[in-house]
Amino acid sequence: MPNYKKPVFIVGMPRSGTTLMQAILCNTGKYFPMPETHFFARAAYKLPENGLSRKNRKRIRRKLIKKSRFEIDREFPDHLTTRKAVFEYLVDQFNTGGADTFLEKTPRHVFFYSKILEYYPDARFICMIREPKNVVSSQLANSPKINKSIIRLSLLYNKIATAILNIDRLQKVMLVKYEDLTGSTEPMLKNICGHLNIPYDARFVEKVAAPPEIVSHHEFWKSRNIHQHRVIRNNPDKWRETLNDAQADTINFITGSKAAKFGYASTYSCFGITNGFIRDIGRLLSKNELKKIMSIIHG
Repeated sequence: MPNYKKPVFIVGMPRSGTTLMQAILCNTGKYFPMPETHFFARAAYKLPENGLSRKNRKRIRRKLIKKSRFEIDREFPDHLTTRKAVFEYLVDQFNTGGADTFLEKTPRHVFFYSKILEYYPDARFICMIREPKNVVSSQLANSPKINKSIIRLSLLYNKIATAILNIDRLQKVMLVKYEDLTGSTEPMLKNICGHLNIPYDARFVEKVAAPPEIVSHHEFWKSRNIHQHRVIRNNPDKWRETLNDAQADTINFITGSKAAKFGYASTYSCFGITNGFIRDIGRLLSKNELKKIMSIIHG
């Protein structure tokens, strides 16, 4: 097992260019590609740090397969008795070249910044953010579950934004706005390479196609990244393909105070908010959405 040094974690808001960021960095040749592990957020969540039992390891494996759709052919070896050892065992499955560093991308690992630093004190973080309406609309447009509540997704935006604000401006963290990555790609990538202490190459702007290894079979919305050969400039009105004005007003109302801290303006009308809440209440009160709302509120 390699002694991993200076790993990179891409975290932050979902649907904010995390896959694009991972693809570009993997194409530099410095990091090997692997899919999202969801290790801290799902698989090993609330399990003991040390002394993992066989039952614990089976639970981790089951959650990785069922929730994260991570492909694991065999049981974890008995000598893996710590969470860090299990995590690195997963990383090793993709480290075919024996690299001494890695890049892991799971947006919700933003909540586990402190825990990750316990494992890797020299880790670096790239934290992605995007305008809230485009985040919510992308989650709705690229999901087979058409009954997602925009109120719930807006509250989730706020929760993730709070976590991002808690780690922003720290020495090991670089905040990257999707709009900047796609609008000023070259200067942004130069800054990112400086943050990671890796040399910049002008060809990075042209090598943006995602390696197939980073796209799990269930992530159909990412498949286009495999065939993407240029950075597509952000369309600030992309949300209009999925949302109506009332939904947009509702999202702006709920996320406005958080979005403003990242420089995003939020306008809305009282009529639009009322109309948006009325239209969304049926989805919000569904059993699955209520369960997720409680998860957002309580942890």
